[in-house]
Parts: sequence; C-alpha cells; structure tokens
Amino acid sequence: MDLTIFFSPVDENLYADISSNSSFYKNMSVFGEKMPDYKNAHLAIFGVKEERGTKTNTGTASAPDEIRKKLYRLKRGTGAYRIVDLGNLNIGHDLDETYVRISEVCRILLESNVLPIILGGTHDLDYGQYYAYESLEKLISFVNVDACLDLEDKDGSSASQQHIHKILLHEPNFLFSYTHLAYQSFLIDPLAVSVLEKLYFEAFRIGQIRTNLQEIEPAIRNADLVSFDVTAIRSSDAPGNGNAQPFGLTGEEASQI
Repeated sequence: MDLTIFFSPVDENLYADISSNSSFYKNMSVFGEKMPDYKNAHLAIFGVKEERGTKTNTGTASAPDEIRKKLYRLKRGTGAYRIVDLGNLNIGHDLDETYVRISEVCRILLESNVLPIILGGTHDLDYGQYYAYESLEKLISFVNVDACLDLEDKDGSSASQQHIHKILLHEPNFLFSYTHLAYQSFLIDPLAVSVLEKLYFEAFRIGQIRTNLQEIEPAIRNADLVSFDVTAIRSSDAPGNGNAQPFGLTGEEASQI
C-alpha cells in the first residue's frame, strides 16, 4: 500500500545542512521528495504532531521535528538496521480519527515485519498504536514508562490521563501482560496500583527501578509494544516538558531502559 496519502514530508530545513556521511540522517531513508520503501526496512519512524490529548502540556505538536533536529545529527550505530523516516502523519479532524490513522499505519508496517517508532505528540497516541495489534490475532505484552498511571475515567479528564484505562477496557481484549515502570507514588491514587495488582499486572515505583534496574530487563525484552512518556524523566533532564517533576528518571536511567 502507498503510505504517501497518510503523511507529509519531513521539512527540508531539518537536514539541509547535514553533510557528515556518518550522521544518522545519511544512513537512513527520509520522506523528502518521495516516500521511502518501507517494506524492506527494519524500523520505520514517523511523527504525530498531535496535542489535543493534553490540557497541561501544550506545544507537544512540535516535538517530532524538535527530536529530529537532534536525532539526525547523531552518529550512526554499529548495527546493520535499515531505517526509514516516513515523515509526519496527517492528523484527523478529531483525536479518534488520529488514533485510527495511527492504527492503520502501524498495522501495515507490522504486517510487513517493520517495527514502527512513533514520535509524539501526547502520550494517549499509544492507544492508536495498541489498536493496530487487534487484527494480528495475537496476545501482546505492553510496557509503559510514565510518572503517572493514566487510569482516569472521570468526565473532563484529558485523553492523555485516560489512555491506559481505555487500553485495559478495550474489547476484544488481546492484552497478555502490562508492566508499568517508573511511576511516582506521590502523583497517583494508591487505589490505582491496587487495580493493576488485581488484574495481575505489574507496576514498579521509580525507587524500585533504581534499586535494581536489571530486574525490569526481561519485561522490556519481551514487550511487543513500549510506550515512553517523557514525564517519567526529571525536570532538570527534560526541561522542555511542562509536566516534568523534580523527581524522576535521570537521562542516563531513561537511556538504559
């Protein structure tokens, strides 16, 4: 399927001055004049410039291109992965339509054995990513890294506060396991952790992770889907995030995860 109808090209200004052949940009295929061949790739990056899912962290729509400004200039790794950047997804007229578009793109990529990497946008976008697995007829393991649990179900709560609640209640249920990492106990209702425990899911406080980071490695290794909210990183290491807290993961700990 031609994915061009879903996407807008990457802004040329983000890479026009990159000349180093060892840069990340020079060793991947980017949607500029034409859509790259994703079917022969291992990894497919795409941005979602969507911020309607938050009421407290406006400006996240700029995040995909801000990430690219730094990412493209990094040096290539030693692996032999084929990577494409599909550009930025054209968002829907409302959040639900954006979720559907994310789901469709991820489904197409997964059916081609290509791993999607989504640059948001707000954290609720992982609901669309999760929904993509429904047609694959397999149970999945989901790892979520966030300072909050996002299990709100009250009227008036933003989508980014409800997305995990929606995933847990989604029908049909194809969630095999759910592991929550780096939550901060002073930001959540203690009853919310009890809900996860009753469902036989796991939740690790940030203190538990610091004590033994290797303990969580199996959960990450076995995950089909990993969702990472930058709010899990402390404000001094992620100053661009309006929701960041003084206590959180360091940049190094986030990288290890």
